[in-house]
Amino acid sequence: MRYTLFNAGKRIRPTLTLEVCRALGGDLKNALPAACAIEYIHTYSLIHDDLPAMDDDDFRRGKPSNHKRFGDATAILAGDALQAAAFEAIARTPDAAAVGPMVDVLARAAGAAGMVGGQDLDLAPRAGLEEIHVKKTAALFRAAAHLGAIAARSPRADDLASFGLHLGLAFQAVDDILDATERGRRNFARIHGPEKTRRRAAREVAAAKAAIGILGERGIRLGQIADFILSQDR
Repeated sequence: MRYTLFNAGKRIRPTLTLEVCRALGGDLKNALPAACAIEYIHTYSLIHDDLPAMDDDDFRRGKPSNHKRFGDATAILAGDALQAAAFEAIARTPDAAAVGPMVDVLARAAGAAGMVGGQDLDLAPRAGLEEIHVKKTAALFRAAAHLGAIAARSPRADDLASFGLHLGLAFQAVDDILDATERGRRNFARIHGPEKTRRRAAREVAAAKAAIGILGERGIRLGQIADFILSQDR
């Protein structure tokens, strides 16, 4: 579990949870368990995605992927344990009233309606890329922002969830540009070309920023996260 969890990574999703809570004036103590939970879910998905039956990747962030280091069975169990650890973390949220809503948001984003459903579609050769990206990638970004809003007890949860959704689509578009030549996999950049995909990423970032316009100066750091994502293909 630790091998993949602490193997570099930008920690964008948990940072998003914390910064949304901060922007909305919430107590970060209520957001920290959810931030850990979203990273646990993301890490478990990476371990399972790398398995031979899924994306079959031998390396993750420059190191042997979990199943190459420990074997398929241990990798599966590590991913399972991280998924369970995510909900254990949320259960320890100081604001007990936030636990139920947080569990609901995370479970929906991680399950059949979200990330797992997106991975299933990704295995189908004729599935639409838009739906795959909305579920497989953007759903967790949306949840990350939504969890931060719940932690802050904010009535702006829908606006922040929209911010996260557009940010996730921008992240995926940029990732597609970086992976355009990787093993011939279908993605936006391979189908539409890097420039069109880059313009798509820029539109998604603009939409994300529009969703947090209501925050004014309090949303500056969230806007910087969006700009950081857009800059990664340069």
